Amino acid sequence: MGVLPVTLTSFLGREEEVAEVTTLLDDPGIRLLTLTGPGGVGKTRLAIEVVRRAESDFADGVRYVPLVAVDDPAQALPAVARAGRR
Repeated sequence: MGVLPVTLTSFLGREEEVAEVTTLLDDPGIRLLTLTGPGGVGKTRLAIEVVRRAESDFADGVRYVPLVAVDDPAQALPAVARAGRR
């Protein structure tokens, strides 16, 4: 199993958004999904909840890769690759 951040609050509401993101992730034509929006609207919390619910669907587990400290776009892929080796 992957390591997901511990959440300090219950996940309430937002079932419509969870369903929409889940549907997009189930589409084999979608290989990368980016959640965008202003800071503080709950993008990370939504993503963590979707992955938590679907974690058992991934034989190799899941990884949480915080990219907030990556200030060079060229370093995003190496950060993801490092997380995959853990």
